[in-house]
Amino acid sequence: AVVSTQSTGYYITNNLRMKVNGELLVEDIRRALSSDSTFFFTDLLENCNVLLNTEYEPYLKLLSIFSAGKYLNFAENAGNLPELNEVELTKLRILTILRMSSNKRVLKYSDMLVETGLSSSRDLEQVIIQSIQHNVLDCKIDEANEQVFVNQISGYNVTAEQQDYLLDSLAKWSESCRTITESMQADVNNATCKLKTNVKETVEFQKAVEAAKASVKKEKPHREASSAKSRKRLA
Repeated sequence: AVVSTQSTGYYITNNLRMKVNGELLVEDIRRALSSDSTFFFTDLLENCNVLLNTEYEPYLKLLSIFSAGKYLNFAENAGNLPELNEVELTKLRILTILRMSSNKRVLKYSDMLVETGLSSSRDLEQVIIQSIQHNVLDCKIDEANEQVFVNQISGYNVTAEQQDYLLDSLAKWSESCRTITESMQADVNNATCKLKTNVKETVEFQKAVEAAKASVKKEKPHREASSAKSRKRLA
């Protein structure tokens, strides 16, 4: 069989190009996972889909976990994934807490310890504190009762399930706003009606006062004349 030198050269060149691109993407992934300012991975994940079915696919799977998974997803498949350093492990634990917070406002230490794979409350509190320092979690730590009250979360990917929850929450909030607005409008309409009634009554009262004044003014000459006649008779 005759093998085309041109075809072989193209195959080798293409493989080299894919290898170089794959290595560059792996560097991008590692940089994003270690960065303390990157908690959103959608764009990078889309760019890295070319790693599918290549030797770098484990990095794509790792990025997918950071994008929409939790620490336990990594722990359960650690043997088939690249190793994580302490910075990356902490970041994955932060993301895990954020995803737990998406549909809960009170998180128990016991639940967070399981989900983050940590064994001590002190270590857990350190992760929570780092989440606050990175401005992705606003919360109050209740050490006495070993729980966290979540006020706000930001800057991270959400799963399809979490999107459904958020959309449902927004729909409920919208309905609540509509109900409140309708109630307020009813109060405004009621107040406006009462105001119109009061204005009408005030106008009618003023008219009655003016009519009374006019009547008194009209009758005054007659009373004065009558009084004058009475004085003459007495004289």
